[in-house]
Amino acid sequence: MTRSNIENFVVAEAVETQSPAWRPPRQRRSSPRRRGIAAMLAMLYMLIFSALAIGFYSAVTMASQVAHNDEKALGAQVAAESGLGFLQYQLSKVRVPGTAKPADMLNEVLKDLQAQQANSDNIDGRGIVLAGDTIQFPAGAQDFITLNETGSSFRAQITDAGDGWLRVKVQGRYRGVMISRAVEMYFESVTVATPIFDYGIVTRGPIELKGNASIGGGKGMLAEDNNVLSLYQGSPALSMNGGPSIAGDVFMTNSHTTASVSGGSSVGGSSIGAIRSSHIHVGNPDPEPEIPAVDTNIFLPYVKTVYKPGQSVYRNVRIPANTNPPPFSSDVTIEGVMYVEYPNTLSFSGKTTLRGTIVVQNGAPTGSGSIKFTGQFEASGMDSLPATPDFPEEERKLTGSVILAPGFTLDFGGGAGTAGGTLVADSFSYHGNSGGVVNGTLIGLTNAPFQMSGNPSLARIKPNGQIPAGLLFSKTFRPLHKTYSEINPN
Repeated sequence: MTRSNIENFVVAEAVETQSPAWRPPRQRRSSPRRRGIAAMLAMLYMLIFSALAIGFYSAVTMASQVAHNDEKALGAQVAAESGLGFLQYQLSKVRVPGTAKPADMLNEVLKDLQAQQANSDNIDGRGIVLAGDTIQFPAGAQDFITLNETGSSFRAQITDAGDGWLRVKVQGRYRGVMISRAVEMYFESVTVATPIFDYGIVTRGPIELKGNASIGGGKGMLAEDNNVLSLYQGSPALSMNGGPSIAGDVFMTNSHTTASVSGGSSVGGSSIGAIRSSHIHVGNPDPEPEIPAVDTNIFLPYVKTVYKPGQSVYRNVRIPANTNPPPFSSDVTIEGVMYVEYPNTLSFSGKTTLRGTIVVQNGAPTGSGSIKFTGQFEASGMDSLPATPDFPEEERKLTGSVILAPGFTLDFGGGAGTAGGTLVADSFSYHGNSGGVVNGTLIGLTNAPFQMSGNPSLARIKPNGQIPAGLLFSKTFRPLHKTYSEINPN
């Protein structure tokens, strides 16, 4: 084989052994170097974190401001509610006379509020005024009462809501005037609670018992129902001579008065000196309970006839002033209202049956007249009247009182009877065998003595029910919590 043939064979062999995919290796190029990426990313993150920081700062600042406003709002709300509590306490001490007319109610409330704050630092001398139909508390429209050193304050407005109700609006502030809150609530007038009907006898004068006079002690009678009370400011407030007895206790509001009780007298069921003394209470109750005012005008609409002598039945009758009728010597029945104008003197010597109420005209001064019963006296009150056109339902509802006689004296000298209600007069006198069972309270309006002499006997049953018709007590104000609401301060 020639050299050329050998070379051709080697080349051919080399070509046959190569892979079909084979390519000559390429030379790698180096990419150009990238610069500045890290700096750009750092700036991007800085922007993001800056935005987040600004947002966080804004959120924190806003939350702080909201919290600050919430604090002011809550403080103003608490101030308003504290002011409402303060007014509730002040109004509970207000006493509006029972005889006050509805149109005068705000003036009566104003007088009591002014008296309560006269020696107080609450209003700092700014006063309380009635402006139109609204009591401003304190007087200035922009004046507020400071509650504490943190800046809480309030002011109140009181208006007449009608029907004996008051509307009380209280505005509260806290650390400034920009944020305030206001609340309101209604208050209703209610009769001041009185213990006067816990006693069988209540009188402004002394109690004088002589002979065999007795109060209480009847069969089935409770001793405590026959307690007696004297408001007499002199001494002695109690005198008992002979063998009189009082089944209950004796109370005397004058802490400096005395009791003059003879050895045979009995108080609290005992004539033993030490035991008897334990049932006599000086300076008690304290404070002195209120004696009611009397308003007999509520009976006047039912008076339909005028007195004529000689009748056996008087129904809803008026006895004109200065009539001074001759004694009712025969048995007589009074139905409904007997309205007695003053001055007048009435005397009943026969049996008197009262199914209703005897009343004296409003305004009778002391000494205007007298009513005497020298025969038996039986009284059953308005609730015993029949339901007929002569006695409308409104009249039959005037229950609880059998005699309302301010300015007159009551004298009982006949046989014992019953009285189904309360009796009110300037003074009382029981003698002979008079008395009986009283389902009410005997109330003496003047300093004249409540006298019992001879053999009279009074036994009292404590009634259960409303205040007797025609008796008026002072009123105060009670909150109606269901009417509480938050309102616009403006």
